[in-house]
This record gives sequence, structure tokens and C-alpha cells, in this order.
Amino acid sequence: EARRRGYRCVSLETGSMAHFEPARRFYLKHGFRYCEPFSTYENDPNSVFMTMEL
Repeated sequence: EARRRGYRCVSLETGSMAHFEPARRFYLKHGFRYCEPFSTYENDPNSVFMTMEL
């Protein structure tokens, strides 16, 4: 749907703590990669930022 609407990437923020590891593995498996903070986010030790080009 995002591609159909003309989006070129999808970005997300998730937690850096151990209990978020399954989510990070899921995102990596499905094409996301780690990235710098985006939009109005700032570096935060509790956050991990990921993006995927479409």
C-alpha cells in the first residue's frame, strides 16, 4: 500500500532494551536496517531507529 501511494521509505522507532530484541529481529528479517534518528527524534539510549527503502 505504501508503494502504491508513492512512499519511498518506511521508518520506525522501537526500544533498545532486551525485551524489544524479537521486534528488532523481525524488522531486520523483513528488510529494515538501522539508521540515525529521523524527523523530530533525537538520539536516545532507550530508542533504536530503523528504516526500509521501498
